[in-house]
Amino acid sequence: MQGVFVLVLTGLLIAACQSAPVKSDWQPSTLREETIAKANSAVRNYHQCLNDETLALADDPADPRAIADLILKRCEDKMMPIKAAFDAEQVPASITERYMRKTRSQGAQSVLRYVMAVHAVRSANEAEAQKSNPDAH
Repeated sequence: MQGVFVLVLTGLLIAACQSAPVKSDWQPSTLREETIAKANSAVRNYHQCLNDETLALADDPADPRAIADLILKRCEDKMMPIKAAFDAEQVPASITERYMRKTRSQGAQSVLRYVMAVHAVRSANEAEAQKSNPDAH
């Protein structure tokens, strides 16, 4: 009985996959070049802000996640020109939010990766210093 059930589900799954229309043709953006340029400029400004803030705060001994959150909060306003450009072009809000979320996520990963690397190097240096000079503490 169980084998028949699995067979029926497999058949339904295959039929569903075959009936779904697949649109594989690439469609160019319908956004104006000016809008794309504004969005790209805002993304560059956002990444520049992230870089500047990361370099300024990476050596802070606080938790790397807290540092990354602070950096992201300080640079959040750099994302608003993207929303403004997309809203002017009447891009649906869901698409605008998805694009901004992707940009934030990539920025957050980059910032956190860098801050954690700085902390790891500092920790390794401190451990090495303690090894070489155990009487220091």
